[in-house]
Formats: sequence, C-alpha cells, structure tokens
Amino acid sequence: MIDVVKLFKEAALEVDNRKLDEVSSTSIISQLGMDSVAQMELVSWFEERLRVRIPDEELQKIRTISDLRDVLARLLPPGTQIAA
Repeated sequence: MIDVVKLFKEAALEVDNRKLDEVSSTSIISQLGMDSVAQMELVSWFEERLRVRIPDEELQKIRTISDLRDVLARLLPPGTQIAA
C-alpha cells in the first residue's frame, strides 16, 4: 500500500531538508514553508518514485496532501492501493 503522508515526509526531507513530523492528510502544502522551487521538486520526486506524470491541470487541483493522494489515485494503475 502506498502511504502518501509517509512518502510526502520522505520527499520533504530529501528535496528540501525538512523534517515534517506534524504533517497529515489535511495539511495544506503551501503552508509547510517550502518555496515554489521545492514544491516543484516534490512533484518531480513523486513522479520519479511512483513512475507517473502529473499533468499541469492536475497540479492546479492539489492544495492538501489528501488532494495529492486523490490525483495519484487517478494516475496510478487500477488496483493500486493508496492511503493518506
């Protein structure tokens, strides 16, 4: 099962050297203190890690980690179990 919150914490540490212990599925990504470059690097990290391409129109829909989970659930192969 893919745990998006856990992956997000891992990505934030790798991409922006941020340890985000208090992150949950309802966390608003723009309020986590990362600049726009770090946010785009997070997108790239998820794309590489999960082998998906997140289209620009889908990126505009992502505000929270739960939104990210929903977008990934639509893009990953059917039957992929995903949690957030």
